[in-house]
Order: sequence, then structure tokens, then C-alpha cells
Amino acid sequence: MDRRRDYDIPFKGLKEGLHEFNFEISESFFKLFEQPLVENGNVKAKVELKKSSALMSLTFDISGEVESVCDHCLDALNLDVNYHTLVYLKFGEEYDEPTDEIIVLPHEAHEINVAQLLYEFICVGLPIRHVHPEDEDGNLTCDPEMLNRLDEYLVEEASDEEQDDYIDPRWEALKNLVNKNK
Repeated sequence: MDRRRDYDIPFKGLKEGLHEFNFEISESFFKLFEQPLVENGNVKAKVELKKSSALMSLTFDISGEVESVCDHCLDALNLDVNYHTLVYLKFGEEYDEPTDEIIVLPHEAHEINVAQLLYEFICVGLPIRHVHPEDEDGNLTCDPEMLNRLDEYLVEEASDEEQDDYIDPRWEALKNLVNKNK
């Protein structure tokens, strides 16, 4: 059975006006996607379908918490997700997404599946950096053992003065050739 069907919104037969659909998103939802950025979470999504004779729109209100991996220590981390957006639905010859805000559905369509949209909006709603918060003293709350291990493999770059003094031996050999020809 296709679990993505749980995220279908049927619009044929609905009266004009506002219609609300609620979705509980958990681990089973994230398993629907190959190589997910997020693998688990507890997210609530409210989708409002506004239907009129000329146009339909979907308003997404997404909030909750998802599990991720810390960028510093690679330990599990819970991140808050809050995202609000609006998508317009139009009808045309075939399915198309000309912009991020517009979806063109075929004339014979009678429902839209919002699973992919929900997943994308959850990912977009995450912060860019996934790191543990700092404590009251401003110290990272990352796994100290992992940070120590990473420090062992840290490569320090040479200072600007050291880089200026260093001449690649290949260039030095070319300089000698130029000097001999003078």
C-alpha cells in the first residue's frame, strides 16, 4: 500500500471556500523518502485549501520538532521547525511547477498529493546550522569526547607570513632557468 496516499487532498466536489486538512508527521512519513535529510520527528501540519471558481490556494502551517545530527559533534539533536507558506494551484494541459509558489495541475485532476511539499517545507524550515545550543556560560553543549577526537585530526593552516615566505620548488626551478638566460 502506498503510504503517500495518506497525504492526498481531494478537491473535486468540495464547495467554494476554505477547507482545512491536518496531518501528523512522524518517522513513518520520513521513511517515504529516499536518503532523507530528516529521519524522525514529531511535526503537525495544517493545510488550508481555499477554493474559488478561478483559482485554488494551499496555505501550509508547519510546526514541531525533528531529529537531526549536530554539525560539530555528530550527536543526535532535536531542532524546532516552524514554517508558513502559500502555494497557488492552477489548471493547465499537464502537471508543471513554473515557480516555487505555483503548481499547474492537469484539467482532469481531482486531488493533489502534498507529501513531497510537506517534506520540502520541513527541510526549508530548518536552521542552516544544526548545532547544540550553548549553555549559560556560552560553552558548546556538544559531546566533549567527540570534540576532543575531532581536535586530534584538526589541520592548522600556515599564517600569512609563512605562506608568503614559502615558494613552490617548481617555481624556484623556473626562476633559475630565467636567471641563466640573462
